[in-house]
Amino acid sequence: MKPWKTLAAAVGLAVAQAAGAQAWPAKPIKLIIPLAAGGATDKAARLVAQRLGTALGQQVVAENVTGASGAIALQRLARSDPDGYTLGATANSLHTVAPHMGNLPYDTLGSFTFAGTYASFDYVLITAPDAPDKTVGDLVGRARKEPGAVSYGSSGVGTGNHLAGALFGQLARADLNSIPYRGGSPAIMDVMAGRTDFMFDVVGGAIAQIDAGKVKALGVSGTSRHPLLPNVPVIAETVPGYEAGGWFALIGPAHLPAAIVQRLNRELNAMQASPEFREQLAALGYSPLPGTPADVEKRVKAETLKWGEVVGKLPCSVVPARCAAGK
Repeated sequence: MKPWKTLAAAVGLAVAQAAGAQAWPAKPIKLIIPLAAGGATDKAARLVAQRLGTALGQQVVAENVTGASGAIALQRLARSDPDGYTLGATANSLHTVAPHMGNLPYDTLGSFTFAGTYASFDYVLITAPDAPDKTVGDLVGRARKEPGAVSYGSSGVGTGNHLAGALFGQLARADLNSIPYRGGSPAIMDVMAGRTDFMFDVVGGAIAQIDAGKVKALGVSGTSRHPLLPNVPVIAETVPGYEAGGWFALIGPAHLPAAIVQRLNRELNAMQASPEFREQLAALGYSPLPGTPADVEKRVKAETLKWGEVVGKLPCSVVPARCAAGK
């Protein structure tokens, strides 16, 4: 093709995309959720879908697509047309931890367009009510005295709370015994029964068991105390530099038109300014996290490096794919 024809084709595509973005949305939008229905994560995504639909004047239909730790959903989203009619609600670990755990059928940054974040969350370190450790310092001290004897549960290898526990052990200079489960429910049941010493759980997910006295909260993973647990100290007070948590973002496939991205980001930030939406997030244990698309990309890049260092210190028996690749 001659240069002038190539230029004309490029200009034509740009004009077509701009026209499409101006008319968008002209029909319902699908929102892919790569997590199971019914949990706090799903509920937050559906809150966003409802409010986004109202703001855009078109229904936003939420669809849960589970399997392969979120990879099936993200692969489907990455392969969809970048026309703004297929979006996704994603979690930080799917983009910052997953690439270190094995090969993925997409680029966790380059295969997607990040429109903005809409919520963040902290973890809480919980133990059985009658556990011998009364503070984070007690737990660290016992773990150092008995290397490998203190265990922590998680929702599975490579999940957010697994890496939160791994980082805790690395910074506390304590040899901990990681016990992955198939989901958070069996993990917390064993903590309640004292079969596992502790685990990290999302504050919103653990608050009911904490309030009921079924588990004991020793520390929160953020940089400040959590509003739902004002009397629980920050872990970093005992383990300097410790911080773990997560966030949720609205994304689309790569090459989503800029006008659509800007509209989505504007609506996300507007809903987070709403007192009602903030109260709904707080009830789930989440906090608003407004910002720009560039902010999300910056977070992904920084946290990919952070968790890559944590995963790099895990034994090959835990991350065989990484070791097989010689990483």
